[in-house]
Amino acid sequence: MHTWQWWTNCARVALAMTAGLLAVDASAQSVDLIFRGKFENVTDAPATDAEAARFLTQATFGPTRAEIARLRAIGYGQWLDQQLSMPATLTRPWLDTLVLDPNFSLNSGHRVDRWWVQGVFAPDQLRQRMAFALSQILVTADSGGIDTRMIAEYSDLLARGAFGSYRTLLGQVTFSPTMAQWLTYVRNRAAYTSGGATVLPDENYAREVMQLFSFGLVKRNLDFSLQLSGGNPIPTYDNTIIGEMARVFTGLSYGRTNFTSTSFGNNTNADFMAPMVCFPMISASNTNYSANGVTYHDNAGKTIFDAIALPAVSNNQTGCNQDISTALDRIANHATVAPFISRQLIQRFVTSNPSPAFIQRIATVFNNNGSGVRGDLAAVIRAVLMDSEARAAPSGNFGKVREPVLRMSAIWRGLDVIQGQPVPAGTGDVGNVTMGLGFDTSFNQRAYSSPTVFNFYEPDYQNPGTLQTANLYAPEFQILNESTITRMNDTIQNLASNWYVGSNNCNTTVTRPCVQFAPYVTILQQTGNATTYGQLVDELNLRLMYGSMSASMRTVLVNMLTSQAAPTTDATRIQRIQQLLRVIVVSPEFAVQQ
Repeated sequence: MHTWQWWTNCARVALAMTAGLLAVDASAQSVDLIFRGKFENVTDAPATDAEAARFLTQATFGPTRAEIARLRAIGYGQWLDQQLSMPATLTRPWLDTLVLDPNFSLNSGHRVDRWWVQGVFAPDQLRQRMAFALSQILVTADSGGIDTRMIAEYSDLLARGAFGSYRTLLGQVTFSPTMAQWLTYVRNRAAYTSGGATVLPDENYAREVMQLFSFGLVKRNLDFSLQLSGGNPIPTYDNTIIGEMARVFTGLSYGRTNFTSTSFGNNTNADFMAPMVCFPMISASNTNYSANGVTYHDNAGKTIFDAIALPAVSNNQTGCNQDISTALDRIANHATVAPFISRQLIQRFVTSNPSPAFIQRIATVFNNNGSGVRGDLAAVIRAVLMDSEARAAPSGNFGKVREPVLRMSAIWRGLDVIQGQPVPAGTGDVGNVTMGLGFDTSFNQRAYSSPTVFNFYEPDYQNPGTLQTANLYAPEFQILNESTITRMNDTIQNLASNWYVGSNNCNTTVTRPCVQFAPYVTILQQTGNATTYGQLVDELNLRLMYGSMSASMRTVLVNMLTSQAAPTTDATRIQRIQQLLRVIVVSPEFAVQQ
């Protein structure tokens, strides 16, 4: 008699044999995930399409009809398992392929174009969203003139490390040549004398790695409340500590494809994609290198935050690496890192004003994933999305303003936009997919183009007026005003309703995304009345607003449609659909994610 294990093994073999025949988007899903629970009934599935769509609004760049159905079929746990197991969809390999064509001329617009393709179409949606969230904490940008491929490599660094260890990711960020250019610590060296004056190490990274990338300006309890001394917040560091930390991040320069004719101050054979290295030199007065020479790193002892003493290290590459690694260990283990990072991830995915209890629950997971591991980002984001506050019906001040790019991505995904074909040969954009077309200059937000290291907006921003009076945070409002809101809404309306339509029927030759109107046209081909129009409004409500539309807004939209003559051709039906889309896109209810 065959055992359950025998049948399971047969099923595994059969599944493996057919895997190549089935075009499954989640190609990285393992058989173990498919068989999790041994075919038991799914018990953690969303009860309704609206609940599924709301979760996907938080966890992805926007729900789609197909993903709503899949989530309801497999449940939250299985969906998260599959997403966490998928490999990263990357940017730089795509750009590297494009530049192989002699007719292609790369610029930052192509990187942004690829970012939109990944955000809208990549199967590893949660990883892409997590990388985007991390990019707004561990900020670099091309606004400083940094090379396009270097920015792409940094975005890939965040994507690869999105579900890994926070400490590991912090180390990769520290040794990133992109970050080093952005915060000006590449070729940073120990204090030296020039022209009779002492030149101290650059302090940019030393300051921001503490203030923005790890634990912030003041000490916090696990629930993000202030730690006080004599009624006053306790600073995490001061200018003296910044100076000491600046001494840590010295001696780093670009890696090289080979070290012939290289020096600390030149770019000969520089590899701008590889992690930086602690460069050695023959002697303190000679800038040429040898494999075992002393370095430009400050190898003396240092005293950093919380009076932590970093001992002197050997004056070579090993000592330099050891000193930086020890400092990063101390930063990553600071008690305030957990609430500081956890709160921002909650803000990026779920709500701008999480309760202290919500923050504390996530920070607790950050400190220990249940297996004694600290900084497990996969466990943290799972906890954020599945927290009782995230999954409960929204109430009070729960929710967040949708970032401009997330409004656009939600529309594209909700409307099942078709990806355009690569631009044909004969132009400078050959091979590119024109998702962007430069439109995001109207958004005040463009991926990896923040004007400063403080991101497009700060986590503690309070919009003057009612929100500030109520002591509520609304980070995204920092880039929104009458002018930017108008410009953004106009652009989104044009994109959703005009520029990307191409034709009534999307075909395989268009070189830009194309919105499919057929499902909505079918609805309007029925008799035009309040019932029919209600079906159309309900469909767009689910796709674009995760079923959150108020009854009053629904009534207004249905009345708007019934007050006009019923469309009699597909062309006029599409015009009516576009009219409805334009109103939804500019509505306050669409602008706020709850």
